[in-house]
Amino acid sequence: MTYYLILAFFPFLLFLINLLSFTPLSSEILIISFDKFLPNDTGVLVKNLVVQTLQSKSETLLIVGMLGSLWAASKGISAIIKCLNKAYGIKENRNFIKLNLIAIISTIGITIMIILSFFMIVFGQIIGTYVFGLVGATLLFNIIWSFLRYCIPLMTMFTTFSLIYRYVPNIKLKFNTVIVGTIFTTVGWIATSLLFSFYVNNFSNYQKVYGSLGGIIALISWLYGSTLIILIGGELNAINRYFQSKEKIEKYDSFKLSIPLVQAPKVIRRE
Repeated sequence: MTYYLILAFFPFLLFLINLLSFTPLSSEILIISFDKFLPNDTGVLVKNLVVQTLQSKSETLLIVGMLGSLWAASKGISAIIKCLNKAYGIKENRNFIKLNLIAIISTIGITIMIILSFFMIVFGQIIGTYVFGLVGATLLFNIIWSFLRYCIPLMTMFTTFSLIYRYVPNIKLKFNTVIVGTIFTTVGWIATSLLFSFYVNNFSNYQKVYGSLGGIIALISWLYGSTLIILIGGELNAINRYFQSKEKIEKYDSFKLSIPLVQAPKVIRRE
């Protein structure tokens, strides 16, 4: 799963940067914003790719990046399907077309989540200033928008993960059985990313050990940790469903025991 995420990361980044190059938004804001979310070694690697891509502004790279990330990410979703089925102890019996269709739809959903979260966090200030400036609500912008620009990506992530956990495994699930893993994955992924970035920037220097590959190693470590968070969330959902099913069975058994047995009247035969 991590392997395919690594393959999907750079094509998706190419697609996202090329998409940005066709808009009037400034590329400098994008480059500066990477420092907030990525370790320094990885940030340098991504910044170089951003600068090169923005200079080219190629429609071909836009299409290639979109198709490459879609293919690699769909393979990663297929790996998630296998892992979640294993967590629930079930076998996959859906046909090839349906399975790949689920993987592609899930990939598109995650892509929309990433793009929306990215633009809201990085360009939220610019978007909010423009939108609220049209109606002249500057005070309202300062109070509400500073809160919404982070709540919207959070709710988008929560919705996307809940849909994946509910519909991707080969089993019918209700929302209340996947909410535990969804909350864990949403909060855990954000917390893990921030803590990992803080750790790499302050306590660990990958360049001293791996040289010029330090940025790549840091990126691989972050993607590996992200996959673990997603899979642990799936395991928590499976455990939650098990205990809910067990509780229902125990309630049903206790209900049956509480009902008095009505014995049929004895028939006395006369000879």
